[in-house]
Amino acid sequence: MENASGNALQTADVAFEGDRCVSRRFGDVYFSADGPDEVRRVFLAPAAVAERAQARDQPFTIAELGFGTGLNLVVAAAATRARLHFVSFEGHPLSRADLAQALKPWRHDYPLVGALVAAYPPPVRGWHRRFFESGRVQLSVFFGDVGDGLTDLRQQQRRGVDAWFLDGFAPKRNPDMWRDALFADIAALSAPGATATTFSAAGDVRRRLAAHGFKVRRVDQRPHKRHSTAAVYAGTGRTFRAPREAVVVGAGLAGAATARCLVHKGIAVTLLDRGQGVASGASAIPAAVLHPRLLPTASVEGLYRLQAFLHAAAWLPGRDGVTPTGVLQLAGKREPSAGVREGEPLASKEPTRLRRVAAAIPDEIAAYTDPHAASELVGTTVRAPGLFFPNASMINGKALALHLVDDPNIAVLPELDTPPGTTVIRATGTDVAGFSHLEVGALAGQLDRFACDRTPRLPIVGDGVIVPDTASVWTGATYEYRAWDPDRASEANAARYAGFFGTEPGPSLSRFRGTRAVTSDRLPVIGPDGDAWFNLGHGSHGTISAIFGAEIIASAVNGELAPATCDIRALLEPARFRARQLRRPNPFRR
Repeated sequence: MENASGNALQTADVAFEGDRCVSRRFGDVYFSADGPDEVRRVFLAPAAVAERAQARDQPFTIAELGFGTGLNLVVAAAATRARLHFVSFEGHPLSRADLAQALKPWRHDYPLVGALVAAYPPPVRGWHRRFFESGRVQLSVFFGDVGDGLTDLRQQQRRGVDAWFLDGFAPKRNPDMWRDALFADIAALSAPGATATTFSAAGDVRRRLAAHGFKVRRVDQRPHKRHSTAAVYAGTGRTFRAPREAVVVGAGLAGAATARCLVHKGIAVTLLDRGQGVASGASAIPAAVLHPRLLPTASVEGLYRLQAFLHAAAWLPGRDGVTPTGVLQLAGKREPSAGVREGEPLASKEPTRLRRVAAAIPDEIAAYTDPHAASELVGTTVRAPGLFFPNASMINGKALALHLVDDPNIAVLPELDTPPGTTVIRATGTDVAGFSHLEVGALAGQLDRFACDRTPRLPIVGDGVIVPDTASVWTGATYEYRAWDPDRASEANAARYAGFFGTEPGPSLSRFRGTRAVTSDRLPVIGPDGDAWFNLGHGSHGTISAIFGAEIIASAVNGELAPATCDIRALLEPARFRARQLRRPNPFRR
């Protein structure tokens, strides 16, 4: 059952019989008493998964129906010792606490257990991507209906799946996991010679595999049970070869993240810096905040905002320039939209809206806090309720971008002649010359650093931002539809400071000015348009959307699904502007 938001899922109802995890919903166990041994003899050995994976010069793709406790991932990763993309589907995800208890017997034998529990996604609908063992193991898990997930995978994935683990509960207990339509998707997504293995020896399962192009055999499992099933796909299958190199134009945060994600997938990158060095523009911001503006109701945009934040919050920790702090969001004015005229009053958010947001998402993402609890978190007086995001961070944009390009497979150059057929990704901010259909404009802004003897423990967002620094705070940021005099912007930021602390600040100690690249609908431009690729237009949320966009683009270039469903990708694609301009002109081309 889903909650009222439609984007968060109710976690699985489980019980524990000794060390065995049991689904109350399906009346079946997640694994037998011998756990990892069962995984090896049922799923790995009959398909020679470890041997085949180690013989590959490309990532080996395993797709699994039924993520459950993640035990198959843990054992397969240990057995293969090769680059692995593990794709899985789960309609009823376990809670983090239940996952930890289920895997507890093997936490010392398999180091991945601890990492998986720590990185386990919250029960939010859609794709979640996590990386383990320095990126050797990539997990893409879909939370939601397996049919929806397979349909989405079929539309995105160009690489064939090398091995299938069919690990739903028994067909009689969970018939939806064994529908004939799912077997059609399995066949359509298979690589040449793909294998399928399953604990089930049911005749219907074997017949459906055979009907969709698999050669099926029984596997003797005595004394544990009589048989399991193994099969090999005899059809043509899907094949894909990714480019060996790509060019990224623009060395801000979006370009740096895109380059890093491409390199992680084995694609060498030339990063073209046409400015004054890496992160020389707005990306050099010294005090950015990794924090989402979530919506209280279900929608594609609402899911995009949530998924993008969850991805960035999992991908960024441990990198230079990223300080995990948590972030407190207070009720304040809404963020201006591109259609708001200068001087037009902005509608205030009601505190009840924050309650609605909190009610629509799992507590581990954000929790509603009253003024007393908020004051305890911040370490200074807070007069309003808010949302506390425990996994949000404070970010130094320059340090992060420099960290991301510090890789031997990224060459930073001022210019390069790109031959025809080269994969080129443009992360050029407001510079969309040659692509006049993109509705991207410039919006200036300023942060000011003021001395402060009551420095909060963590960043605060609401009507602007307050970001702690040494005996000072960064305050801002202004939205200047026509560039202001810097002194005027400092006055506006001083008013923000006074609005929070109740006292006027002293003079500005330092300023940071930058120009945001904003779009007409306030959504970034992520994806291909013809032969061109784009990761730009991130506005005030580049620490989230540029990171999310980088993985979306790198995945697509590499022939694999993105950590975003097709409807989210369509929301962000550059071609959306072409359709709108059939009805009205580009508002940024006057």
